[in-house]
Amino acid sequence: MNRKMLAASCLVASFIMGCSNFGSGGLYADISQQVLPPSDGWAAAEGGVTGGANASDVHIYTVSSRKALVDALKIAGDSPKILKISGTVNLSSDDQGRELKEEDYTVAPYNFEDYKNTYAPSVWNIKPLIKKRPNRKLTGPLEEARLASVDKQRSQIVIEIPPNTSLIGLGDDAKIVKGMLYLSAGVENVIIRNIHFEDAFDYFPGWDPGDSFKIDTSYPGCQAEYVNANVGPQKCRGGRWNAEYDLISISGAKRIWVDHCTFSDGDRPDALFPPVYPFPQNEITQKVQHHDGLIDITNQADLVTISNSYFHDHDKAMLIGNSDKKTKDTGYLRVTLHSNYFSNVGQRMPRVRYGQVHSYNNYFVGDASGDGQGDNNYERHVDSLKDKPTHNILRQALGAGKHSAIFSEANVFEIANGTPANAIGHMKGDVAFDRGSMFNGEMLDIIEEANRVSGKSLSKDVGWQPNLYGPAPVLPASEVIEYVTANAGAGKL
Repeated sequence: MNRKMLAASCLVASFIMGCSNFGSGGLYADISQQVLPPSDGWAAAEGGVTGGANASDVHIYTVSSRKALVDALKIAGDSPKILKISGTVNLSSDDQGRELKEEDYTVAPYNFEDYKNTYAPSVWNIKPLIKKRPNRKLTGPLEEARLASVDKQRSQIVIEIPPNTSLIGLGDDAKIVKGMLYLSAGVENVIIRNIHFEDAFDYFPGWDPGDSFKIDTSYPGCQAEYVNANVGPQKCRGGRWNAEYDLISISGAKRIWVDHCTFSDGDRPDALFPPVYPFPQNEITQKVQHHDGLIDITNQADLVTISNSYFHDHDKAMLIGNSDKKTKDTGYLRVTLHSNYFSNVGQRMPRVRYGQVHSYNNYFVGDASGDGQGDNNYERHVDSLKDKPTHNILRQALGAGKHSAIFSEANVFEIANGTPANAIGHMKGDVAFDRGSMFNGEMLDIIEEANRVSGKSLSKDVGWQPNLYGPAPVLPASEVIEYVTANAGAGKL
């Protein structure tokens, strides 16, 4: 029985099949009171997700501004509540609806040009290295002012979502833009559906001179000790700009369902902000990053289902577990992703640490070219500057990180100029499993092929078996593209 047939039969036999308020099929006109279907992924493992479906009339709101959103959340508190998003809610706006921009958040003496010049590798990196890297703790009045500016922006654009909440977009044009929804520890039972999320823009990204820094002698003049302008650590590759905000941050929360949403950088993609330092700090990855993740799931967050959603035109989409050192995440970070569409996304779809992640019937489309060709990093770097790719380079779709256990099935990967190692990448993990997936039009043993191509070894023994598939059966890979492109994203309920 296909999914459309199942939805029809579910309407007739809802009491028998347990499909009352069937969520992803859109059976009722008022989607705001739909709940997570039974057994639909990890979010259903411990009692399901009802969000605000049981809200009294007094706690059902229609909001079209940041102020209305914040006021409704404050009034309702932890009580069941439904917030219907109408039109565009700009989180970077004041109570009168005026959009707040960089100048509204800047704390003197910060300005980007002075900051960039003060911490330039030619200035900062010539100091003695600490543990074989430039000092990663920037000091001085400009860094202090930047951090104060970050605090000022954060206090305005980060909105905390309380328990027992349904956030539901009305129609096909509901948007939440220029800010972040934050679901913290202690928050449970949240539904987010049918919303376009765009452009959580960080006006004050920080430069980390030690991020990805390496003493790589293929680079002329690269060495640990400073000698002169042409020889020293300032001639080594490394350093990254880092942004602060995700579109949704699930940090310690549990029992969360995100469905039929769309995520992107909007009309300010990071491609508009290329590297600002000269060679060798001008790799593609050293662009001035103003956006962090699309959805990040961290800090013992648990029992999350993300379904029927569209992620596009962004570099790093989703972290599940944000540090190799957070051993306390063991036993948490259980996440299901199904029927989602990733297009022109560079990596982290998701990258997983510690969690048990079930990924099925997802569609990944991208291009792995652009890092350049050559026998060493220097030659590849030089070559990459000739290509100047306009796409986000797809480095890995599923990233098997430390102590992760990804169970992949019936996914479709279309990765131009790529290999199965781009489909499931070895990111310090030990295990990953796949069955029934398609890579560039062929049914392959993706794990075996990824191991062969990369020269690394991922065991297939992930130690667990998914059993939470919801009311609809897993589609064969041959049917995934048609289904996902027709159904994934906001406005398609």
